[in-house]
Amino acid sequence: RHQKNMADDQKREQVRSNESSDQQAIVENNLADDRPGLMDLSGVKLELNGPETAPPDYRNYRGAEPEVVFEPAVTAVNLQAAPGPAETRPVKIGGGGDISENIAKGFFAYRPGAFDLAVETSKSEVVLPDVDGALRGAWLLTEIDHWDSEKERLVLLTDNCLLVIFFDFVASKVQSFRRIALKNLSSVKMGPFEYPANSFMTPRAGTGVQLSWSKEEATLAQKWNPFNRDMPYSIFTSHPLIERSLREPDVYRVETFHVALVQGCQAIRTQQSPNSLALNVVEGPVLIESYASLWSLIHNQSRLGFSRERGGVSF
Repeated sequence: RHQKNMADDQKREQVRSNESSDQQAIVENNLADDRPGLMDLSGVKLELNGPETAPPDYRNYRGAEPEVVFEPAVTAVNLQAAPGPAETRPVKIGGGGDISENIAKGFFAYRPGAFDLAVETSKSEVVLPDVDGALRGAWLLTEIDHWDSEKERLVLLTDNCLLVIFFDFVASKVQSFRRIALKNLSSVKMGPFEYPANSFMTPRAGTGVQLSWSKEEATLAQKWNPFNRDMPYSIFTSHPLIERSLREPDVYRVETFHVALVQGCQAIRTQQSPNSLALNVVEGPVLIESYASLWSLIHNQSRLGFSRERGGVSF
């Protein structure tokens, strides 16, 4: 039995040897084939280069294709959410400059030479050199009264006084004016507008400048009288033409008026009243004590306080 097993193993080994010889013969015949397009790869050694055996410039090569930057996917996380109903945003009412070119052309002050004519007319009719001194600056601003109504006002700053003029740009004449002595001003405040906590008025955008010349508060009768003109303060903001003017926009900007006014008040105190109380210059919210003025809303939206052309009728 042992001899029989050995004989079987020899037969199997002989079969494997014959199969290996046949496979080698097939490979040699293929390599020796003279058919075109085939290469003789006999004796060729294939080797894969790793980073250690790569060419010297391997790490400096960036390729010919541009670098691709993958942007983050747009998801609900990086989309800006729309403001909710609880968020309130200030809005432009009358003054401020967010008007179209066609609306700007409706202002008589927009016409070439209108502002210069208003200044020259007011200078000759209103300015008193012995009382006011020399003219130092002129602005066309929006005055906001205690009932939140906007009115177009020409403001002249002199050595000694501030002149607030109602100039009719339609008729090109002075209708009325107020003279405020700079030495009587007690405080000048500049900042955003705000209304009382229980007010129903729409929040107002823009910057306001409030000048006060009395330490006494306005009486209740003065506050609730829409025709009262004896309030102990004035509030100004920029004119609507600030962004649509044919001339330098600074004459419509309340911020430049604020700078000149503070400098003028400080100068006259230094020259005439060095021992007087210093001007109180404040940065903070400018309060408009208006609660539910439907008239001012209609007045401001229609710009009734400005000299304008209104469908063939000018006022």
